[in-house]
Amino acid sequence: MTGDPGVARAENVWQRSYPFWDAYFAMVLVGTIAATAADAVPPGRRAAAIALLVLLSLAYVAIGRKALRSQEVPRPGCRIYAVALICMFVPATLVAPVTATGLAALAPQVYMMYGTARGFALMFVLFSGPVGLALAASGAGRAVTVVIITAALACSVLLAVFIGRLGRQNRERMRLIEELDRTRDELAGVSREAGVLAERERLARDIHDTIAQGFTSITMLLQAAEAEVGPNRHLELAARAARENLAETRGLVAALAPPALDGGSLVEALRKMARDFDLPVDLVVEGEPRPLDAVEVVLLRVAQEALANVRKHSGAGSVRMSLVYGDPVRLTVADDGCGFEPGEAGRGFGLRGMRSRVEQAGGTFTVAGGDGTRVEVAVPCSAS
Repeated sequence: MTGDPGVARAENVWQRSYPFWDAYFAMVLVGTIAATAADAVPPGRRAAAIALLVLLSLAYVAIGRKALRSQEVPRPGCRIYAVALICMFVPATLVAPVTATGLAALAPQVYMMYGTARGFALMFVLFSGPVGLALAASGAGRAVTVVIITAALACSVLLAVFIGRLGRQNRERMRLIEELDRTRDELAGVSREAGVLAERERLARDIHDTIAQGFTSITMLLQAAEAEVGPNRHLELAARAARENLAETRGLVAALAPPALDGGSLVEALRKMARDFDLPVDLVVEGEPRPLDAVEVVLLRVAQEALANVRKHSGAGSVRMSLVYGDPVRLTVADDGCGFEPGEAGRGFGLRGMRSRVEQAGGTFTVAGGDGTRVEVAVPCSAS
């Protein structure tokens, strides 16, 4: 049983009818055995026919039932069950013609397992062979035998059409349910993303209105105190600490803020980000800019996180950012800072977040250290 209720529901659209078919097969088999036991044929032939029907039912439980429920193509066990069907049902019909009533149960089995074409071929063998011989042995004329077999085959064809149409309808229903489940999951993902962005925006606004404004006020008060009392080492240290923490807070607000794409292009948003950054950022754009929908959000988020990492960890003096329009679209953020040691690239939460976001869009993410740090992503345009 799968853990996803939507998948389980899609798989059971056709399978949930199997217990009813099993009950129908069992009822027909019991009725056929009862009719055979009451038939006027010699006791030995009667016992042999009943034994063959019991063996056939055991073959169905052991092989046919699993083959009927299997979703694999071709279904495992179908050939073995077909051989068992012919080897057990045909002799039973020859020794006791009344067992031919068991075809009422075998016909649905055959068409559900083998399809219309192969199922009809097998039913033709069962009808025209043992049933014809049984009718002839019972004294029915040739014309009557032909009429009975033809009518039985016609009914068999109608049953095949019905079962085939039912199977197609259920497969289509399964496909629609799976598509509905995928759409539901996508909508849930979009809803979660919207909730995350809204919460990040709220946190950014709260931090800006409280902590950032507080550090700004502290800086202004320290500057006023220094102007009043003159140079003071403790005031200078406090002012420097306040300015540094204000810069960190502004960086945190910038990282939490939602993508600045409303009413502008990706290039404009990157230029604004580069202009507002603490360090000089050289932005290079290659190719013809064009709308990229969801890809723009991914690239802008990566640029935000990469610049935040530069501010926090690199100790760099400048940053170079390039955007190359193509398929895929490539974004590179490189700094001249201290870099990182091999094996440290996957430890940071920011790097893991960037990698996850890019890979979800079907892109590739690489980061290299050494003389500075270089983050490069490539996202296919199809992700739009």
